[in-house]
Amino acid sequence: MAGPVAVELSVAQGDVQVRRSSGGAWGPAELPLSLGFDDSVRTGMGGAATLKVGHDGTIEVRERTEVSVRQLLANRARFRLERGRIGATPGGTAVAIESSGSSAVAEATTGSFAVFNDGRGLVAVVADTGEVKLTASGGDAVLAAGQGARVVGNSAPLPEAVPRSVLLKVVWPEEKVTRAINVTLRGEADPGAVVAVNGVKTDVDADGHFEADVPLAPGTNHVSVTSTDRFGRTAAKEETVRVERRAPPLKAEHEGWQ
Repeated sequence: MAGPVAVELSVAQGDVQVRRSSGGAWGPAELPLSLGFDDSVRTGMGGAATLKVGHDGTIEVRERTEVSVRQLLANRARFRLERGRIGATPGGTAVAIESSGSSAVAEATTGSFAVFNDGRGLVAVVADTGEVKLTASGGDAVLAAGQGARVVGNSAPLPEAVPRSVLLKVVWPEEKVTRAINVTLRGEADPGAVVAVNGVKTDVDADGHFEADVPLAPGTNHVSVTSTDRFGRTAAKEETVRVERRAPPLKAEHEGWQ
C-alpha cells in the first residue's frame, strides 16, 4: 500500500519560518525539510518559499503568507491558506487548498492555479492553466483556464473577470523639491491588493484606496509603490523627491552710515 504524499520545503528565500504542529514555536527554515500534518510555513516581507508536493507538484508561497498542511493521503494533499497568496502546480497529485475564515476549497490535479486569502474572509481563486474545482458552503464552480472567482465567507463562488492589467494609481506630490520631513501619498489599487510603500505594507480600504506618510531624509529620496493584486500579479511605480533643508540665504540690508 502506497504511503502518504511527501511534502518538502525545498526552497526558502528571505524571511521564511517553520512551525512544527499548531502548538509549536516558529523557527528559521532549514533545507531540505520534510513537512507533516499540522506543520506550517510562513513568509515575511520579501520572503518566498517552495513546497515540493509528491513527485512533480509544487506550491509557491508568496511573501507575507502562511500555509499549513492539513491532510496527506496516498494521492492527495490538502493545505490551509491562513493568509496571503500561493500558486499551486499539482503535477498529477490532487492538491486541495482550503482557506481560514471561509468554507472555500480549491482543488485540481493538473494545470496550475492561484489562491488569495485576505485573512478577513475574502478568498479569490484563478485558474492559470487547466481546470480548478472551487467549492463552498453556498455552492460549487468549475473554473477553466483564465477564469477567476471569489468567495466571501461561506457564500457561493462569484465569477470574477481577471483584469488584463494591475490597477495602481499614485498621486505624487507636485513639488519634487521640498523642505518637508515627510510626504503623504494617496492612491488607488485593486480591492484586496497588498500595497507597499518603500517596502512598508499600507492598508487598502474596501474601495481600493490607500494613503501613506513617507518620511524623507535630506538629499534625494527614491519613493517606490508596489501593488500585488489578489490574482498574484504585481505593478510598481517610482518617483524621486529631493529634500533641501538649508535655510534660504538672508538678504543683507545696507542702511549706510549716518
